[in-house]
Parts: sequence; C-alpha cells; structure tokens
Amino acid sequence: MLEFTQVTRRPLLQLFRAAVSTSAALFLATAAFGQVTGGLGSSSGNPMYQPAAVTGTVQVASTNAELHNVKVTLSQGSGLPVDAVFTDSRGNFAFMAVAAGSYVVTIDLEGYEPFREAVTVMGRPGPRVYAKLVLARDWRPAAPGRTVSARELALPQKAQEALHKGLDELYSKRNPAGSLIYFEQVIQAAPQFYEAYYNEGVAYLKLEKQDSAEAALRKSIELSNDNFADAYITLASMFADAGRFADAEPLARDGLGIQPESWRGHYELARALLGEGLPVDAEQSALEAKKRQPKFATLYILLANIELQLGRNESVIQYLDTYLKLDPTGPYSEQAKQLKEKTEKALGRTPTPPTPLQ
Repeated sequence: MLEFTQVTRRPLLQLFRAAVSTSAALFLATAAFGQVTGGLGSSSGNPMYQPAAVTGTVQVASTNAELHNVKVTLSQGSGLPVDAVFTDSRGNFAFMAVAAGSYVVTIDLEGYEPFREAVTVMGRPGPRVYAKLVLARDWRPAAPGRTVSARELALPQKAQEALHKGLDELYSKRNPAGSLIYFEQVIQAAPQFYEAYYNEGVAYLKLEKQDSAEAALRKSIELSNDNFADAYITLASMFADAGRFADAEPLARDGLGIQPESWRGHYELARALLGEGLPVDAEQSALEAKKRQPKFATLYILLANIELQLGRNESVIQYLDTYLKLDPTGPYSEQAKQLKEKTEKALGRTPTPPTPLQ
C-alpha cells in the first residue's frame, strides 16, 4: 500500500479570521509535498476506503491505436509525483494499492499535446482513465521539460535502469534516501540529464534537507538552460512552505513563463501572493489554476483563505462546500466542515451539508 511522507508540517497559509462575528479560523497543513497520513478514509476499517488501483489505456485520439512504452505519471493533487509506470503492448497501465485521495494522471509524450486528468480515489476498484492523445499542431521537438519520455529513452541503458530504480525507491518504496544512489548513477552516466537533479531535489525534500534540495533543484534549472518549469515551480512550493513568499513569487512566475498553462504554477503563485498580503492578486492566480484544474480539491481551501481575507463570506462557504464535495474524507475535511458551519451560523443560516457532485 502506498503511503505518503509528510515533508513539512508548516501551515499552508497563516491563520485567517473569518470576516464575521466569529473567531472561526482554518488551520491547514500544507499538501505541497505530501499527503497527510491518518486522515479520514486512510485508516478506516470501512471497505470503501481500502486501497484501490488507478488503471487506464493510452491511445492515439484520431486512430484509437494503442501506444506502448509510454510513461504515465501519477501525482498528488499538488503536483508531486507518486509513481510512474510505462504502458504495456496494448497501451494499458496500472497504479496498484493507491490510498484514498486526489491525484492527477499525467502523460507528456513528444509529438502529442500534454494529457492531464484529475482522479479521486475513494475505494475499490478505483478510477479508470481513457487517455486519448492528440497530435500536437505544427509539431516540432518540444522545449526541455516537455519531452521527458524521449530524453529518458535517449539515455544509455544503464542510466535508464538506474533512473527507473531511483524512481521506484523514491515513490513506490517510499525510500528517498535509497533513491539518491541511483540518481547519482544517472548523473555520472549523463551529466546533462537535468531531470536526475530534479528527482534528487524531491528526495532531499522528503528527507527534510532543504539546503540540499534547493541546490539540486537549482542545478536542474541551470542544466536545462533555465527552461525546466517543474524545477522552478517545485522550488517555489518549497519556499512557500517555509514562509519565504517573496522568494517563491518570482520562481513561480519564471515557471509560468516556460509553461503558461501550468495549473500548478498558477497555484503556487497564488500561495506566494497571499502570503505576501496580496489577496486580490492571489485570487486572480488561483482562478487561473481553477480554470485548468477544477477538480484539484486543495485549491478550494486556498480560495477559501483568500476569500476570508477579502471578507467575502458567501464565497468562503461556496469554496468550502466545493472542497467537501471533491474530497469529503480529505485531510482538511473536518476543519472545512467546522468553518463552513460557523460561517453559516454567523450569517443567520441553518448549516447544510454539501450537495453531492453531479
């Protein structure tokens, strides 16, 4: 069963008082680099919340041809990869024993438009994804950071093997310390393979070695000629977790300069701006993230915090309601329910449960 290491326990944002005659506040641990373990559903004896699988197929949209040996990544809602697999000869893939929570299935294959689909795991058997890849218009070799599979396949065989072992140790076996030796092997064989430094950075983050993580992520950025959005955005997230919002903001903007459609980039920019005391600007960035990833549950917690700062209690209730629909047993569900109920009472209403998603 996959479990998740909490890299940091700093709050997502500082406590914010609701702009009503109540002292209700929402205290939220960050989900940027780890799913909180032990939340509702993760340890329950109810079979509904037992480990499930995320399965699917990858095909060419125009012909339904099955695509084999395609890398598929399963990430937490915050964007941090949980595991990576390759499709079989019939285009099938499977992530086994996935804990309850919100995830994103990602495919970046050279020559095709990026594929992203948010999924929610509640229990057996788990969601199935039908990935129909669309050929990119006016295709040409993409910029670094968008051709990961092609770059990996170009590695020497031993480096590919070391990379896969490192990723397995880091994400599947939850052994970040053990993964580092494999990423170092990749770097020795292919010193310009900046993704190895990126994965080292993630491993160091899980080990709570922020200085080493920052050095590895910056090296990844340098080797990519400042053209690897994931490293910028992950570094921005790390700084936001540490309360270094002024440092996080330009990194998030740089990441968005490379990948303007990155929902995670907009999300991290919103976090930084709110931490800097700019809720109006933060709202704009958060809404951009929402356009691109409307089923990312934790985004609605961020939006609720923004609305608390702006004194818009109706919106606070709406965003908390949406969060509870998307992730009813999530790590923040009890706090969200309490704040929603207190805010409704302060407005003279009878508290109502969230309506199910259609």
